[in-house]
Amino acid sequence: MIAGSLSFYLCVMQLIKLKSVDSTNTEARRRVHSSGRMNFAVSAEMQTAGRGRFNRVWQTPEGNIAVTLVVPRPEQRQDIASLSLVAGLAIHDALSLYISNADIRIKWPNDILVNGAKISGTLIEADSKALYIGIGINRVAAPADVPYATATLEQFSKNSADQILDMLIARWQDYFELWSGMGFAALKNAYETRMYGLNTQLTISLDAEKSLTHTGVCRGIDEHGNILLEGGNKGVQPYSYGDILVLD
Repeated sequence: MIAGSLSFYLCVMQLIKLKSVDSTNTEARRRVHSSGRMNFAVSAEMQTAGRGRFNRVWQTPEGNIAVTLVVPRPEQRQDIASLSLVAGLAIHDALSLYISNADIRIKWPNDILVNGAKISGTLIEADSKALYIGIGINRVAAPADVPYATATLEQFSKNSADQILDMLIARWQDYFELWSGMGFAALKNAYETRMYGLNTQLTISLDAEKSLTHTGVCRGIDEHGNILLEGGNKGVQPYSYGDILVLD
């Protein structure tokens, strides 16, 4: 965990709102290295060079939501991984307040699915100073040239980006304080109740080309946030990285 992070986070996280930026993660990094500040978020109405996991392009047309949360870099590598899941919890709960009559799930580690369609993705990057939690939400538009189903928030709710951002940051601070004081194990059950594919057969891809995969029954997550798949003669195996494939 982050030394002193609980008292550090009792103050309100400042949100810096921009019209357009290359990438909110990149802009947040510039601000950390120029000022040394932490405990802030950067949002933009449009990104021109957004990116996702495995170096994928993340499109953020005007009207969608792109925001990066900045926290001090944790001392332990496993804490970086577990904060990825904490972000998923915060996004899930924020969106759940505005989406009704739909099944909202966290696809490990932090994608958000609504009725099986992706509405949000997260990219976490780190340097020697900070952790940058970049979140993209399809508010008014979703990418069309992707090999999976997508959804937009506008299909379910007409709430403004400001309302959603305020709720997201509030939920993030709630969960971050719990994580800081008690560790990720205290959030394990909350995560599993919101998890996509629990106790069903899932396939995890371990590379961008999806050429290396493993299939097993999802048995939840461990105390560090690793996904647990049970299959074959190996029993339950933990995976610390990968992409869960959503099959039609």
